[in-house]
This record gives sequence, structure tokens and C-alpha cells, in this order.
Amino acid sequence: MKLICTQENLSRAISCLERIAGRQSALPILSNFLLETEKGRLKISATNLEIGGIIYIGAKIEKEGKVAIPGKVLCNFIYNLPAGDVLQLESDKEGLKIESAAYQVKIKGVDGKDFPIIPQYKEEYPYSFPAQKLKTALSRLLFCVSLNNARLELTGVHVFFYKDQIHLAATDSFRLAEEIILVAGGGESQSDFLSKNQSLIIPGNTLQEIIRVITPESQEVKIALKENQIFFEIDGVQIISRSINGKYPDYKQIIPKEFVLSVILEKEVFQRAVKIASGFSSYNSGEIALTFQSGEKQCVVSSQSAETGENKTTLPIEVQKAGPTLTIIFNPRYVLEGINALPGEKILFLANNSSSPAALRAYTEESGTLAGDYLYIMMPIRK
Repeated sequence: MKLICTQENLSRAISCLERIAGRQSALPILSNFLLETEKGRLKISATNLEIGGIIYIGAKIEKEGKVAIPGKVLCNFIYNLPAGDVLQLESDKEGLKIESAAYQVKIKGVDGKDFPIIPQYKEEYPYSFPAQKLKTALSRLLFCVSLNNARLELTGVHVFFYKDQIHLAATDSFRLAEEIILVAGGGESQSDFLSKNQSLIIPGNTLQEIIRVITPESQEVKIALKENQIFFEIDGVQIISRSINGKYPDYKQIIPKEFVLSVILEKEVFQRAVKIASGFSSYNSGEIALTFQSGEKQCVVSSQSAETGENKTTLPIEVQKAGPTLTIIFNPRYVLEGINALPGEKILFLANNSSSPAALRAYTEESGTLAGDYLYIMMPIRK
């Protein structure tokens, strides 16, 4: 293999794939990028057997071939080259030689034929997500994905497809986040896709890679399904993953259809109070109490522990729907992560009683309505 390409193109390509490579220590070949020529371009691939990534960049091909090169070594060299450098790449049996005007390296590699085959989707993609809305939604969902493989379906995000919207949800059984994204209607290929694929579960790790590939300029994330494989394409970058088999919980049944208590809190003030309370409670497994007093228009955030002491903060609230005085106990981490995910300056807190799920939503003062289609549900600690 012998070719010429630019530092910018090669750097951008490997930055999209570097987190995929190197996660499978049992097979050293997986810590490599596969570089190969194909149809007048340089094709770069990486995989950890769970996720695969492929990207093509423009290059002047002088000789066909392929070689597998350690990803960490290649990234370290390419990232430190001056922008604008023109690079000459040439492979032999021992590895890859890279030359620019002032720099020259020889990286030891292995034969590209030993690299795993990554499936590719080469047809027209039948469905697409708006890229920026998807990235925002995933950033507010993925922290709810379970890290416990005992229930594999909870380690992914559930996506339910409709003609003009998609519903995305993630839960670890202690809290739940859902976001609804509006999508543009498509043609016959989209209708065919929807008739065959009402929903699927996408691994959380795969969606983390999707977030990294989406740039501020990205317009759409294309998606296709084939034989239990999910194919994504973003700005020419292909991400391939298996879907998760299993039945996702009917989470819609968990969400209360109405709430007895509805109050508005200042996001920053509420956030600060919960952070302080978490300091007097074990952050991972401790408890904080939220007491809502509709008559006094206040919320008391409190916590205590034998080791650190006790804390109480009184916050003003705007009451939308008044209920009796209510005390609910939560894990502080779940409350804080829900607050952090919400946009805007005000938060709507919704609850029924001390043992049923409570909800957080964003609220806009200007319109006096809910902000967006994001919903966060927390399960209280029952006493």
C-alpha cells in the first residue's frame, strides 16, 4: 500500500474511531486500526467485536494494499503533527512508514488479513434522526442506562418508531428518562422500515460512540437494520452494532397519568440545596428528604447521618397544584442527575405520595408551559 493524504483528514478519521479500538485485550489485533485502499480512497476500520466503525477519506492511491497498525501509536503521532502537513503512507511486511516534510516514523504492524470482517450497509438508509436533537436527547438519557449485565435489555436505550416522532427511554429500574423527538416524514422506504421495525434496543455503549461522532455541523443520523445488526451513518462515518434482544419493560405503565402535587422550583437553588444535603448523606446509597408544604409555599430539603451531622434547607416554591404536606425520601444522586439533565432555569416537581414515582420536568416562565418533551422519573426510597 502506498498513498498520499492530508494530516487533517487522517486526524479527523482516527479521532472518530479511536475509542472503539483497544477495548478487547484478549485479542491484540483489536487494538489496531485497519488501513486499506478501496475504490481510490483510504478506508480506516476499528472494532472491539461489539461495535465497529468505518470511515473513508480522500487520498491519492499509488499502490493498493492493507495493514493493521496499533491505534494508540498512530493517534499519538498524527495528532502531534502540524495541521496542513501532507503525508505519504507506505506499508510493507513489517508495518507502516509515514513521512511528511519534517517528520518520519516507522510503525510496526500486522498483516491486515487477520483483522475481523466488519459488516457494511451499502443500500439506501431508510430512516434518519435529526442529529442535534438526537445528541441532546442521548446526553439526557444515557446516565440512566443500567451498568448491570444481569438484565441486558436495561443496558440499552429503547427506541420506539413512529411516522413523525420517536420515543427514546432509558432506565436502570431506579429512575427512568424519556424524550420524544419529532422527525420529518419520509417516503416509501421509511414506511417499509416502520412496518417491519416498531422498536429496538440499542446498546448504551454504541450510543456513546454516536454522540462522539456527531459534530455541530451534523444534520442527520441515518439508520438501517439487517439481521440483528444496526447500521448508523453520520457524515460518512459508519458505526455498526448488534441490537439487544430482549423485552424492554413497559415503562409507560410506570409513569403516573396525573399528579396530586405540582410545584415549580428554581433549578439552581434546588440543585444547590440537594448538593449540600448529599454532603450529610452517603452520595451513592444515602438518603435525603424532600418535604413539600403547599400552604407555606416551601420545600424543605434535609438529611442527616451519624458520621457527619445534619442539614436542613428551606426553599420557596410556586404551587401549581396543592396537595397535603408530603415528605419523600430519595437517593441524592438520582435527584441531582435528574436536575442536571434539565434545561432552563425552572423545574417542575410532580408527585402523588411518599411511595410512588415522582417526576421532574423543565418549565419555561415566559410561556408558562413545559419546556421540551423530556421527562425524568425517580423512585423514592420506601420506609
